[in-house]
Amino acid sequence: MVPLWTAGPWTLLAALGLLSCCCFKWSEASRTSGTNSGGSEKQEGPSSLERVKRGWVWNQFFVVEEYTGTEPLYVGKIHTDSDEGEGNIKYTISGEGAGSIFIIDELTGDIHATERLDREEKAFYTLRAQARDRLTNAPLEPESEFVIKVQDINDSEPQFLEGPYIGSVAELSPIGTSVMKVTASDADDPTYGSSARVVYSVLDGEKFFTVDRHT
Repeated sequence: MVPLWTAGPWTLLAALGLLSCCCFKWSEASRTSGTNSGGSEKQEGPSSLERVKRGWVWNQFFVVEEYTGTEPLYVGKIHTDSDEGEGNIKYTISGEGAGSIFIIDELTGDIHATERLDREEKAFYTLRAQARDRLTNAPLEPESEFVIKVQDINDSEPQFLEGPYIGSVAELSPIGTSVMKVTASDADDPTYGSSARVVYSVLDGEKFFTVDRHT
């Protein structure tokens, strides 16, 4: 037999081709995961190794303040995507106001508010959601925290917190002379709508004095 290193260049290329072919076959075999019931190889892509992650599904919760209806006010629904609607899951909540201000339908996950809420007293409530197997009481999802925000309505009047104001101006002062600055504040939510926007006007003495409606 002629040694490989003494053979011609064609022999060397053939040997390299054989080596490349063996590597390719090994690589193909490494991507197969076994055989099916017929004994043939079953090809599986990378996605077959990924675990489908399930979990909680819900949006941000809001409840309008100063609700005056006679029925409990619907807030929203906690839900896990492992719930197939067969009634096997029991939903519960705990935390601020759970069981008193907020009640939940254990079967559907629907949450209702039972009391009239005031955003100026408390702007949001922090609660925790739990989903358990109805028969075994085993937890099906990790306990998850959620927030119910109290949505503002325009129910607060602006107040002059530092009044009464007393100012003075010298006689014969030119028109436009600054006399004083007054400041009012509104307890409504400044981030929602225009409920907390304050404008100023003079109710008495407008013949002699004006006020900037914004400052």
